[in-house]
Amino acid sequence: MKERFSLDYYRTFSVVYEYRSFSEAARRLYVTQSAISQSIKQLELLLDVQLFVRGKRSVIPTAEANALYSAIIPALETIGEAEEKISRLRLLQEGSLCICAADTVAKYYLLPYLKKWNELYPNVRLTVVNRTSTEAFSLLSAGKIDIAFVNSPVTEEKFSHKTCLRLHDVFIGGAAYKQLDGKVITRKEVAEYPLIMLETLSNSRRAIDAEFGSDGIILKPEIELGTHELLVEFARIGLGISCVTREFADIRGELFEIKLDKPLPERTLELCWLENEQASGAKKKFIEMF
Repeated sequence: MKERFSLDYYRTFSVVYEYRSFSEAARRLYVTQSAISQSIKQLELLLDVQLFVRGKRSVIPTAEANALYSAIIPALETIGEAEEKISRLRLLQEGSLCICAADTVAKYYLLPYLKKWNELYPNVRLTVVNRTSTEAFSLLSAGKIDIAFVNSPVTEEKFSHKTCLRLHDVFIGGAAYKQLDGKVITRKEVAEYPLIMLETLSNSRRAIDAEFGSDGIILKPEIELGTHELLVEFARIGLGISCVTREFADIRGELFEIKLDKPLPERTLELCWLENEQASGAKKKFIEMF
């Protein structure tokens, strides 16, 4: 049985063919001349033809060598291009990365990391999509995004995650509720005020509802919003008391935190990705940043 072909044989052959010299091929391939000679010999045995007529200082290709070179050079060029592409991906000189984060997380937390990433790897195309944590989990499962920033908890074992930031949910009011500034009230009392909260689709809203529910309190907000920034602005103009994440809220001017006798438990912002997925170099490097 003939020996299985080796791509290295053909690469060696192409260099010998182009330079008509074993010694020059050895110099360019950084191997010994005897290694070049052995590779050509093995290829000739494999193909059962003579490829070169050996001279003292050069070699002359045979008709079979001419035919072989014409046939393999397109394949070698394609393989070379593929290897170059893989090398560029490995070195993060090209590629893509899709990240999912709520607009509030992107604005108040992610921006400096995205800036740093773009400075380090400008040729890796970065896409950022805005979705809730619940939607992000679905996109991760479907393989439509690489990484998501989600609110805890992360309950499914198929996701890997690491904590990026500790979060605190608080109620805030504006001038219309100035009588509450500096006063400590109960959870039951705060629930009786006109509340402004995120929609029930969000992880943070579900966590807050569950926490109040553990005390037998059902929250019935008068206004439900899809964006965190509007919670702050609605409280600022006196439409009610908003429940916001302290780390992502601009609580200045007339706005103030309303103190609860039993503060809401701490949550976390989690960087999340699929556990059993073969991660790209860009994905691994981005996760390492956190």
